Amino acid sequence: MSLLSRCSLSLRTGVYATLRFYSANVEGSLLARLKEDRKTLMRSKKQPDLNVLKGVLSDYTYYIKSPNAVPGQSEDAAVLSVIQKSIKRRQDSVAQYEAGGRPELAEQEKNEMKVLQSYLPEQMSVEEIEKQVKALIEQVGATTLRDMGKVMKAWTVDAAKADKKAVSDAVKKLLQ
Repeated sequence: MSLLSRCSLSLRTGVYATLRFYSANVEGSLLARLKEDRKTLMRSKKQPDLNVLKGVLSDYTYYIKSPNAVPGQSEDAAVLSVIQKSIKRRQDSVAQYEAGGRPELAEQEKNEMKVLQSYLPEQMSVEEIEKQVKALIEQVGATTLRDMGKVMKAWTVDAAKADKKAVSDAVKKLLQ
């Protein structure tokens, strides 16, 4: 059963599947998944989620045309970096809205973050990060906090799987 027929079937029955369902069935790159999900959301008229995807696709277009784009970077890596930047932007907005006493806007931003996070690969837990950082510290021979740069340079796990801030926090914790 094709994606189009599944979509029309769900529209006829009034049951709307989640983004993750549609994303899991689209072959190819992350950008292709985003575009297919955009079409699906347009058909199902899920406006808040649609606006988030349109924003990510727009940010991606600006990113690849900007001088900040990394030459030779894969399409998926570029899309992931755009999604991560969007999530960080929304995290900052949530903090500002909560500090300003606007919980309804903070909740809207949190919902948008959930949509974006559904496109990221499975995140490493804090325990997994600490375990790998311990092994890396032993490998590099780091003993003090001054050696933090060596450990961070040796970190090879993709930033989409482990947030750099979480990694640096784990390094600081283990080197103190």
